[in-house]
Amino acid sequence: MLIIIQQLSVLYIFLMLGFFFGKWKKEQQAHTGILSFLLVNLFLPAKVFNTFSKNFTQSYITENGKTIVVSTSLLLFLVAFSLLIAKLLTKDKYEQKVYRYSLTLANYAYMGYALCESIFGESGLTDLILFCIPFAIYTYTFGYAMLTGKGNTLKKLINPMTVAIILGITVGLTGIQLPNVISSVLSSSSACVAPLSMLLVGITLSAFRIRALVCDYKAYVLVAIRLIVIPALVYGLLKLFSLDFVIMPAVMMSCMPCGLNTIVFPKLINEDCLTGAKLAMLSHLFSVATIPLWLNLVK
Repeated sequence: MLIIIQQLSVLYIFLMLGFFFGKWKKEQQAHTGILSFLLVNLFLPAKVFNTFSKNFTQSYITENGKTIVVSTSLLLFLVAFSLLIAKLLTKDKYEQKVYRYSLTLANYAYMGYALCESIFGESGLTDLILFCIPFAIYTYTFGYAMLTGKGNTLKKLINPMTVAIILGITVGLTGIQLPNVISSVLSSSSACVAPLSMLLVGITLSAFRIRALVCDYKAYVLVAIRLIVIPALVYGLLKLFSLDFVIMPAVMMSCMPCGLNTIVFPKLINEDCLTGAKLAMLSHLFSVATIPLWLNLVK
């Protein structure tokens, strides 16, 4: 439990620093675009590639071939569950979309990857990334279309993350040795993911008035479902069907707070992103207490 709390504390210190600097120098909030760009197109893909290239071997495929089937089944369950809950919580169509997205997709990449590696090591991170592949595909297809009103295209599947996964798998299976300078660049880029992602969360949330973020009772209900009910359902279902081999990545993914795409994607079409900001703020706040409990259960 102590190691989980320590690693979580490091991440949240960066979040608070981002929030503080965003409030202190409000003109700097406009620079979150470049931070997001670097995170999505350089640092996070570098971490994904680095992890797969070192750990994705033939024996790993043999041992974990069923993981994608389980994670895809879980994704379909969460899509149906989120649709039901969203309709019960609100009649507003746009709020329903944000609620559905937030209950289906947590902050498993920016925050989850960094936390998983620090607690479970590179092998644990490989398991988490593999488990989350169906969720990543859903994020940039149906999830993107749902929040922006734009259609799904095959082109959205070709992005730095999917390319990094494919290249990492190729290098891992073939055993290709990368030049030392390339390996150093990848390692340095990977190390930037944790602090930069949490700084970005803090700076993004600093653009909103705190009172506006904490006064919606529906947001508290949804956050409770996101942080408590969903991890409990995931853990219970996996135990029920004796799928213990994916419990760690599944619970790690499901217990993360709401992600930032409910803010980032609506901004692309000038849609109000206050609902997404409420969920991100409250879920990151309360996950300080819930994440250690869930991870201690599977560690």
